[in-house]
Amino acid sequence: MKQLPDKKKLLELLELAKDFEREAREMSEFSTEIAYKWQCPLEARRSAKQEVSQVK
Repeated sequence: MKQLPDKKKLLELLELAKDFEREAREMSEFSTEIAYKWQCPLEARRSAKQEVSQVK
């Protein structure tokens, strides 16, 4: 039967999980910022293309 890790090992694993969660949250926020940065100009281009195609 497997033994559970000792308290020290569990605390280390908890700290690692917290670090990974923090890094994932930072990456998510960064990618959201990039998406917002490019979303507005792309929507403007699409609407401009639609207006041009409707005029023709």
